[in-house]
Amino acid sequence: MEVHTEEAPQIIQLKQQIELHLRYENKKLTDLETKILAEKIAMSIEKRDANKKWLKKVKYVMRYAAVGLLFFLIGGSLVYFYLEGRQQRMVIENTALPAQIQDPILIIGDKQQIALNRGESQLDYSEKGEITLNKEQTIKREADQNLPQMNTLVIPYGNRSLITLSDGSKVWLNAGSRLIYPSRFVDKTREVFLTGEAFFDINEDEKQPFIVKTPDMNVQVLGTRFNVSAYPEDYSVQTVLVDGNVEIKRANAHLFEKPVKLIPGQLAYFNKKTFETQIHIVDVKEYTLWTEGLFSFSNTDFSRIIKKLERYYNIKFQFDDPFKGSIQITGKMDVTKGHEEVFEYLSKLTGLEFLKINERLYIIK
Repeated sequence: MEVHTEEAPQIIQLKQQIELHLRYENKKLTDLETKILAEKIAMSIEKRDANKKWLKKVKYVMRYAAVGLLFFLIGGSLVYFYLEGRQQRMVIENTALPAQIQDPILIIGDKQQIALNRGESQLDYSEKGEITLNKEQTIKREADQNLPQMNTLVIPYGNRSLITLSDGSKVWLNAGSRLIYPSRFVDKTREVFLTGEAFFDINEDEKQPFIVKTPDMNVQVLGTRFNVSAYPEDYSVQTVLVDGNVEIKRANAHLFEKPVKLIPGQLAYFNKKTFETQIHIVDVKEYTLWTEGLFSFSNTDFSRIIKKLERYYNIKFQFDDPFKGSIQITGKMDVTKGHEEVFEYLSKLTGLEFLKINERLYIIK
């Protein structure tokens, strides 16, 4: 209600409806119902005890057979869970951040916070651990060259950022996104953790593969350009390869699950509900031109375009009729212009009207 004050009456009404359905009566059992319930409990206990006796015999026989298999599996399992543990630590750091951060911010380690410019910002990391903001201000120099710090870049809706990592790789971070990464890469792999959307231009290093980790998918590359969209509120994670090669794999995949390989021009669509990955041939410009302030669409539902505009301008839209969101649009927009100009263009294209309610809310009718 604090975030969406205009919807407070509907929220209160929904709360009352939920409370109504959650009410229950503390019913007192009759003597007959009590007797039936007691008999069911007694039968359940007898069945459990019988199963225990049978299990003891099975365990005795299987105990020695399992020893060999245990030693076979334990080596691979320890390595697997050790590697996965790195990701879990990064997830914990990421989710510990406040959800409603309004301004772009860089968090160094677990203490130092640096406010960034609203709109567009640029960060450049050197091999020595220096951080330069907008090519003019040095904001950090590491004292201990042996211990790189984890950095968290938070870019709320209505903002964007370009980061040059310590290895020279570039990352364009889109609105409503977070990136966790080390100030320098010193491990066998170069690992970053992403929620939201980013375009990566990675410098090739066969000795140090680059891995983008999301809550649902991991993307491993050597040197290539690709886009990853992994917003928490979306039903999918989308990876689009521009050039080079990448391998993607579920974050919680079992040890022997094979990764999916992409070739340039392919989109990997991972469904969070079904855990299935589909591969499609696409026009990569539709998924990468946002880095230049352009949105490109080809027979795209109007609702999907609106969702991107909400993130880009930090504005909320509502359709007076949800079916209007199914209008398909083909074209290209320069979203670096004022949003009113973009809305006027879309109004002419769709025949719909953008009605301004306040600075943060528009009704489409």
